Amino acid sequence: MFDWAYKKRLRDDLENWVGKGWLTPDGAAAILRDQEQEDGRSKLPMALAGIGMVCVALALFAFIAANWGLIPKTIKLVGIAVLVIGANLLAAEAAKRGRSGLSDLATGFATLVFVGGMALVGQIFHLPSDWAGGALLVCLGALAGAWLTGSITSLVVAALAAVSWQTSRMWFEASSTTDTLISIALLATVFLHPFIYPARISRFAAIALLLVTYGRWFGEIAERLPGGDDTVGAMVLAGFGGLFATMIQAGPIGDLFVKWSSYKPVKTHAHWLMLRALQDVGFMMLCALVFLAMIAAPEFDDTMHLSGALALPAILPLAAAILLCVAGLLLSFKTEKSLALFAAVGLGLIACLVPIILPNILVVSALCLAALIGFCALGTWYNNRFWMLCAYLALTAVALWLLEVTIGSLLGQSVFFLVAGVVLLGMALWLGRLLRRKPMPAPAGEAQG
Repeated sequence: MFDWAYKKRLRDDLENWVGKGWLTPDGAAAILRDQEQEDGRSKLPMALAGIGMVCVALALFAFIAANWGLIPKTIKLVGIAVLVIGANLLAAEAAKRGRSGLSDLATGFATLVFVGGMALVGQIFHLPSDWAGGALLVCLGALAGAWLTGSITSLVVAALAAVSWQTSRMWFEASSTTDTLISIALLATVFLHPFIYPARISRFAAIALLLVTYGRWFGEIAERLPGGDDTVGAMVLAGFGGLFATMIQAGPIGDLFVKWSSYKPVKTHAHWLMLRALQDVGFMMLCALVFLAMIAAPEFDDTMHLSGALALPAILPLAAAILLCVAGLLLSFKTEKSLALFAAVGLGLIACLVPIILPNILVVSALCLAALIGFCALGTWYNNRFWMLCAYLALTAVALWLLEVTIGSLLGQSVFFLVAGVVLLGMALWLGRLLRRKPMPAPAGEAQG
């Protein structure tokens, strides 16, 4: 999770690999030298420059606001246009010379001036307030800068504007067909950018827009369905459980895609990074949903039915999760790690859906505990610290909640801890036997001999 932890682990691994003959001492020394050069200090100038760029843009807006009555309208409009065009020309020249960081900063400055210019134009001509319309125009302008120059800063601004456009319409009537088509177009345009111009912040900005867009669509349809709060709750568990399970399944299939398309290393690397980001977000949210499914189980009564889970938009991510799970099992060649991944994710999805069919707190608790224990084992197996953190936090929350529910009964606590201990011991024995049967790779010297 942190650079220092990664580098410490890397040094230990390099020493182990050199001892096994998998890596030469010179190669290990070269790797360590490269890592020392690529520390956080190399990113510090761009981080400071980004903050400085925002400060310059804010200073410009404050100066115009302080002298609002003294600056003629024509000078205001011409000044905005000159700054936007000049910043974009500077970005183009920097990109031509291979200075991508300066190009991104200049494009980001042009985007911020464009955003401020939208507000200034509205004040100059006394236009009526329309937050949603302004956010949409800002999004379109920022998207133009993001795609024409590959700017990460502009992409983040576009994603934030798109999120603002979605949320600002949340208190009005349901979206029209045109609004739905615009939502899909904005989501696709923002979401595809990290696949071509990889960056961590743009990946998670695109995922945030995906969740907000789906959530708004989900909320609009849920309000029009009969069935009360139980149906809406069922759709939450089914729809979002399926959506995040779909994200989880994207990881292994993305890994296979990278292996099969290794002749395009740059593009496949960006694809793999985006799929891993989806996988990590999906894993985190699926852990949270397993816990929420357990505490929500008593809220569902006997009249609960599957109409919520089988209605749009919940059925789409559910169907996608099932299809991807089957495809992943077929394409992964049934390797042990892939089978474990699909088994744990499938169990987690079942734990989310069981309260809809069988709102029995004992059954739901057992499934949730089993799913979260599987997630903990999965994070350990893949040596993914983020997965381990999410899984152990969710398991701790489940344990504390169960203790609160059964605190009045010592017998209930004893049964709970007995079942949990037996399950953990059984899993430990099974994993120990499974790992002992797995052959260890031979050292390089023996393989050649």
